[in-house]
Amino acid sequence: MSNIDRKAVYMPSLLIKLFTGVILLTLYVQPTQAQASRRDTIITALNIFKHLDTVATTDRTQRANDMYRKYCRRLPEKTAMALLDSMRTQARKLNDKELEGGIALMRADYYSVNKGFNNTSLFYHEQAIAFAAENKMPLEEALYLHKKGLYYYVFNHQVDACRYFLQAYDKFKEIGFSNIPDISTYILEQAKFYYTVKDLATAKEMLEIALKYPIKNPRVHINVINTIGLIYRMEKKYDTAIRYFERARDTAIARRDSAWIGIVTGNIGSVYFWQEDYERALPLLKADYQASVKYEQWSNAARTLLRMTRIALARHELDISARQLDTVKWLTAKTPDEELELAISYNWQRSDLNEQLGNLGEALKFRKRFEETKDSLAARDNVADIEGVKLKWEQEKYRDEVDHLKTKHDTDAFKRNAVIAILFLLMIIFLLVFNRLRLDAKRDQEMLLIRKKRVDEKLKAAAESLEQYTENLKQNNALIEKFKLEIDLFKAQSKDRAGTENLERLMQAHIMTDETWDEFKKLFTKVHGGFFSKLRNKYPYLTDTDTRLLALVKLGLNNREMANMLGITVEGIKKSKQRLRKKMQLDQDTDIEGVVASI
Repeated sequence: MSNIDRKAVYMPSLLIKLFTGVILLTLYVQPTQAQASRRDTIITALNIFKHLDTVATTDRTQRANDMYRKYCRRLPEKTAMALLDSMRTQARKLNDKELEGGIALMRADYYSVNKGFNNTSLFYHEQAIAFAAENKMPLEEALYLHKKGLYYYVFNHQVDACRYFLQAYDKFKEIGFSNIPDISTYILEQAKFYYTVKDLATAKEMLEIALKYPIKNPRVHINVINTIGLIYRMEKKYDTAIRYFERARDTAIARRDSAWIGIVTGNIGSVYFWQEDYERALPLLKADYQASVKYEQWSNAARTLLRMTRIALARHELDISARQLDTVKWLTAKTPDEELELAISYNWQRSDLNEQLGNLGEALKFRKRFEETKDSLAARDNVADIEGVKLKWEQEKYRDEVDHLKTKHDTDAFKRNAVIAILFLLMIIFLLVFNRLRLDAKRDQEMLLIRKKRVDEKLKAAAESLEQYTENLKQNNALIEKFKLEIDLFKAQSKDRAGTENLERLMQAHIMTDETWDEFKKLFTKVHGGFFSKLRNKYPYLTDTDTRLLALVKLGLNNREMANMLGITVEGIKKSKQRLRKKMQLDQDTDIEGVVASI
């Protein structure tokens, strides 16, 4: 597993303003070589920071953070704090709460980098959390809680780290993992903590969650998969471990990441090592060691070399073992953060080497050191206390939920017997109501079917009647045409006025009257319900004569048939239609028949 630079505590970035002239003046007065270098650094930072107000709000945080890390982290305390003061002024001027809240976190980072674990960093971490809570910034509050947990974790205060990680994780869940950029990175960092304190179940659960969300950084993706493999290796599920390691290695090869290729190759070798398959393990471990040294992964190099030493001791290659252990001691000095973990294996193997060499006094001395370092590591990780913190946290959450129930409901009403009785009564009521609703619904459905059938039958009868009535109208039209021809012929052949009047009276008898119109209207309304009311609503200026004509248009009668029915000429029908077009305000391209058909 690679040695992650956990000292670099992640910080939100901040906007920085032009630094005060007093400090610049001080740096320009007879500068030493160090002062000149520092002055150039400040000037470079100022030239970059002063343009941050032109950077988009979404990018400003990351830009300022990058500049802070590159130019300001190692400045003298007074200079760095003055820069941060002016950045805070600029953040307030821009009303950028994210930047303003991050200033406290940046101060915490500065003291962490320059002074290690200290109360000043803790103070500024807490200040950042309080600022986010006060300004109702849930995402930032969750991130600041996480970063304080990470700070404790970096400096091996595991109980406190656990407390803040738990709070941050709950906040992340409340916000929703999918709503948090780079959530997989934060989950990985917490999973590493649980892996360190041997809570493998929690670590694995978190890492599997991390894989469900997009991971932009390929190295984070490889790290997540690799760490799952490490967990399976610790659980001695070696086949599953190798599958994850091979998956991580394939990803590293695809990304051409030589450092991770070496690390994961070594982890595959470590599986064979724990299975005591030294022939397969050794070449893989050598490749891992060489890559780790090349990329200055000192803790991984030391850990891998210790495994190679174990193989050499098993083969009684004592000279090789001694040289390798000397190298391990040199590598351990470069990784003080993991000195205890490495010292345990180192002391054990030194004891074994001296025992094989016959130096029993030295063997006993290193065996004693082995026991001491193992106890120190257990005390540092304090696994039992961490489990206690987790339990206490869950208990506090439960009490909060119960208090919430007491506020909104009378919890006495939820005693066991009352709940059972209420549930039983509710079940009976539900069954009765359900059965009643089912019967009512069935009865209503039957009634609806009967009513629908009746309506359908009435509509069918009305349609048939209207169809018959329309057919009669057409027959009347034929008779009217016949009478017209006979009247014209009679007038041409005879001057008997009485005969002509009789024929005209016969023709009038077949023309639609008010009485026949009323009968027709009733039948028409049954089939075309709402036609006349919609017509009136849409065109309120229409007369009864107009609506009568439009009803005949609805039936699809031609101009001659309508003229005969209404006792007027075809030309009269055309003029009536033209007049209707104006009343109805129809365009030239719109025919009256189409409009009537749509009503």
